[in-house]
Amino acid sequence: MTGDNTRKPGADIKTFLRSLVSSSRRRPTTVTLSAWGKQRTFAAFDLFDDTFIFEDGIWDRIENKDSVIMLPKEALCEYTDKHHKRVFGNIMTVSSGNHAVTSIPLLSGHFWDFPALPDEAKTEVLTKRMVYANCVGNNVEISQREVSTDNVVEMDDWLQNLGYPMRNVVLIDRTDSSLQHYSHRGQEWRIKPLAWTLDEIAQAITSSISRMHSCLKYYHNVKGVHFLSYRNFMEWGQTAHSDRAEFMRGLAELAGTSEEMPIPNIMLTKYRDHHEVEFFGVPTGFAESVLVPAIMDLYEHAKRETEENPERQTSNIEERFNAIAENFRSALMDPQYADDSSPDFMQAIYRNITGQIYFDDHFNVSSAFDDMRTALPGATYIMGNRFIHDSADPRTIAILDSLEHEISHGDKLEYVNVYEIRSNTEQTRLGEGKSREIVYKTSWNPRDTRMIEKRLAQRSTGYGAYTLARVCAFRSLGISYGRHRLLARNDGAAGDIHYFTRGRYPGLPFNKLPKMYFFSRDPVTGKFDTESESADIVRVLMILMGGAAAENLVLKKYRVDTESNRFCQGKEIVEFGYDIRYGREMPLRIHLCSIRGTMGWPDWSCSQENLDNIFDVYTSSFASMVRRFADEHPILPEYNIADAFFDGFSGKTRELYWNYINRREQFDNYDPRVFKDYNFREKWTFVLWSLEKQREQLNRIYDLFHAKFSELAGMPAPEN
Repeated sequence: MTGDNTRKPGADIKTFLRSLVSSSRRRPTTVTLSAWGKQRTFAAFDLFDDTFIFEDGIWDRIENKDSVIMLPKEALCEYTDKHHKRVFGNIMTVSSGNHAVTSIPLLSGHFWDFPALPDEAKTEVLTKRMVYANCVGNNVEISQREVSTDNVVEMDDWLQNLGYPMRNVVLIDRTDSSLQHYSHRGQEWRIKPLAWTLDEIAQAITSSISRMHSCLKYYHNVKGVHFLSYRNFMEWGQTAHSDRAEFMRGLAELAGTSEEMPIPNIMLTKYRDHHEVEFFGVPTGFAESVLVPAIMDLYEHAKRETEENPERQTSNIEERFNAIAENFRSALMDPQYADDSSPDFMQAIYRNITGQIYFDDHFNVSSAFDDMRTALPGATYIMGNRFIHDSADPRTIAILDSLEHEISHGDKLEYVNVYEIRSNTEQTRLGEGKSREIVYKTSWNPRDTRMIEKRLAQRSTGYGAYTLARVCAFRSLGISYGRHRLLARNDGAAGDIHYFTRGRYPGLPFNKLPKMYFFSRDPVTGKFDTESESADIVRVLMILMGGAAAENLVLKKYRVDTESNRFCQGKEIVEFGYDIRYGREMPLRIHLCSIRGTMGWPDWSCSQENLDNIFDVYTSSFASMVRRFADEHPILPEYNIADAFFDGFSGKTRELYWNYINRREQFDNYDPRVFKDYNFREKWTFVLWSLEKQREQLNRIYDLFHAKFSELAGMPAPEN
């Protein structure tokens, strides 16, 4: 939603330039120049302190990609006269030529009362002070290049003060400083959005492929980091057998040094914690502690062996390379990263080549459920006062209204950014998706706060009340839902449209946890011990998932259309953090992030027959998940994993039952104002009855679960 290109391309820019020409005083002097066989005449116009240098008539024939240059007049004066008086105003130049052509009349001195720039100053002005842009459709797209963010912002604000709409001024570089500045203005949507479809991502990835001096291929990011993927690493490794000289060139490129380059590329710091060459997909610290020393040793060994036996083709170098490659592969945080064509790899490498990884809170490069998001117009807050962007939609305004009422008295919103969470499966226009993320900061909070807003599945007024009544009831019972709030806005003929907001749960979905989450992490250095998985982490995670399974059974999550209880489908968010009991990072808790399907079991009869059917369906799902988990994490015996799961299940069941009986009368009498069509009371009575039976029949559920687990494992069930 950056810019409006629904009108005829260039129409808004033509109107804008014409308005500048009509309100300015034209100077009598013109400048004519020839470039690439075309003659161009430039005219200058003064409007108060500002000057516009336009290719004559450009305002009537603007075309796509025509060049725009902007800079303060002061930038030209300071290089010609160190003792000059302060010069006010800015300059804009527009022509059909490229930026080099467009800059010539500006630098020539023909339009000024001071001399032309000396040659030694031109490079500094061209690279550091000029703000370059292009006319693209009805947008002016600004390219930051090496210019400071302050200079870009100054010219951006100037354009808007001249009357060009904010929505049509777009920044195409996602630099640290510009992202931070526009995010703090609530205007991140004005920075050209990232790609989110696989086709767009694939195109960007392909264009990032580069080489240095050997056959090694890298993915080159916006900060100059060369990411070496496992597949490209293996392709180069094949030359160890087929072309030893080419293999040595690649090895020297990674680990070699020279008088000009005393630090090898794999150790040369480039940006943040990344090096000139970075092994892609491994956790922080692993490359430095394992891969880099091994590559350095291989380089020294191969160089020595090649010098001593230039004709000898031994297998020792290949064996050493294969050992490094195996360490590389086993450390990948997602097995899909071994395949450069896999969607998971493409999404992760895309975040790296665009620099998005430097702005994420995650310490890894795996894709979270809401990584693919696009900023939307919202509002800018100045001293607590809200200035709505003219392209903000009613849904965003409803979100902002809600936030303003929610913050504490005396506190003030500093900035708010609204994003739409995108997906490859949801083919809707930007602004019409189901889910949004809101990132905001107030004066009294040192860190920003994140919320999720989601459109309800049904538009009916009663469905919103039914949804929130379920959340409130189960949260009171002890289920791991966060606080939800209901929002509504009137959408004309469609009536009230309902949304809910909740806090963004920290962590990742259980079924998307990277492999490295199962390794111990040093609490001081943050590095992983990759020798073997941590039995403690595996066991604790299963206990937590057992608790989530107990909650799933209490909730009666079920979708009749798919005959699924929705367990382990990405709705259990695992939060990791420092655990004082273990003295290191561990799984702390699991959040449930979906209401859909709650109270969905189709039979509400309070009978043992119905209960048996429920136990059969749910324990089958639980046993299947635990079976897969045990196969993937053999650090513990499989029945220890199954017992850990059921320990969590029984513990959470007892906790929920305790919460219930402590306030039994209140829970039994709970009757929210919900349309009778939703049968809330009947379903709620059934849920509480089945919770009591779930507690009473834990031994029976234990036997049933272990029988199903043993059947899947092909082994006899243990005696209870």
